[in-house]
Amino acid sequence: MENLATDNGISAIQNGIKFPRMNLSNPHKEQDLVWIALIFYLLMSVVGLALILWRHQSFGWPPLAAPDESWPLALGTTIALILGIHLLSRLACAKSPQLRKCGREIVQMLGKLGPVQILAIAIASGIGEELLFRGWLMHETGLWISSLIFGIVHVPPTREWVFWPFFATAMGLLLGWLYHWSGSLVFPIFLHAGINFLNIKMLVEQSTQANHEADTS
Repeated sequence: MENLATDNGISAIQNGIKFPRMNLSNPHKEQDLVWIALIFYLLMSVVGLALILWRHQSFGWPPLAAPDESWPLALGTTIALILGIHLLSRLACAKSPQLRKCGREIVQMLGKLGPVQILAIAIASGIGEELLFRGWLMHETGLWISSLIFGIVHVPPTREWVFWPFFATAMGLLLGWLYHWSGSLVFPIFLHAGINFLNIKMLVEQSTQANHEADTS
């Protein structure tokens, strides 16, 4: 019996039996990514809030102040900026193959996030980065230096992403101006989260559409 089993095993190897491959992909990639992002930005928020509470007495105005009576104008300006920047982002992606390629790389890294997952990451990033960079760092170093640092920390993963620090620096200047003008972190947080949500959602939709067209062609 043992010899028969051995002979069958040798014969199977000689005939090249193919064993099914194990699927090692993570079916919960998107969910894991959301939790990692939320934890990361939660820690950033805690650090930013701690620095604000430690240094707020030396600041020109309180970073955690509620919006004043001019909040409708600040809110309208913020919404207009969100829509305007998102429109420019759509036009830039439509005109630039490099930006479209970078967008596909983002989607490959993030996975196929749903709207709720995108919203969660957008809100968390808006709160965490604005507490740290505008709520604390801008008061310590000024608008220009804090915006440059904000751009520098957005390190491009490849040479094709060389535009990324420049875009982040420009956004830092805009977010810092909005914070200084409105006197409240509420509006730069809203602007930051709104742009992230619309742009990530756009990239996911464009990548899904491109994959569908490739499959049907």
